[in-house]
Amino acid sequence: MPMFEVNTNVAESEVPVALLSEVTEELAKAMGKPAEKIAVNINSDQMMMFGGKGDPCAVCSLHSIGKIGSDYNKQYSKLLCGLLNKHLGISPDRIYVNFVDVEAVNVARNSTTIG
Repeated sequence: MPMFEVNTNVAESEVPVALLSEVTEELAKAMGKPAEKIAVNINSDQMMMFGGKGDPCAVCSLHSIGKIGSDYNKQYSKLLCGLLNKHLGISPDRIYVNFVDVEAVNVARNSTTIG
């Protein structure tokens, strides 16, 4: 059930569909979870500044049931910042990623909770 959400000031017209599919594919590998269960959401055209500058930036979150913590987050950070840099031209030093470990009972899919 991993969910990766990106809020960015990059214009929607500059966000390639390939970003979503590559994030899905790479997160599935990194997390050992099926790609069919990974959701990716890009909120572009956001009014955002980072450090007082309007250059491309992003504030993101990765939610998952398990596979979040000190053993994993540095790997995910490198992966996700690399993909946002590759596809959106955002420098990794202008990206924040919050990692959230969610209890299964607090996630629903297909009309019921997972846990």
